Amino acid sequence: MGSLDKGVLTGFICRLCSEMHRVVLHIYGEEGIRLCISEKINRYLSINVSRSDPLPKTICKNCLERLENQHRLVMRIEQAANMLKGQRRARVSRGCYVSVCDESNDPSHSPPSE
Repeated sequence: MGSLDKGVLTGFICRLCSEMHRVVLHIYGEEGIRLCISEKINRYLSINVSRSDPLPKTICKNCLERLENQHRLVMRIEQAANMLKGQRRARVSRGCYVSVCDESNDPSHSPPSE
């Protein structure tokens, strides 16, 4: 695990919240690359960052924490979805699945006549 000291800059504007902060992390610095900050921003937010764009290349601690929380949430959701899909495939391959049907189209389930 690397040291945050190597990637931390002081007195810069955060790319995400556009506020001036005393301590920020450079998105393309050693620690920013290790944490995959640019990839996470591009994946989870409706903005894109690149080395060549003219906007700030730094992120504050608060925004970094929020970005990491979003990343953990998405990873948890994707793992749960994959687990559920795997369980469903296993049940289907064993013939153990429940079929849900719309009874309104099934003639054997017509409403009682008066």
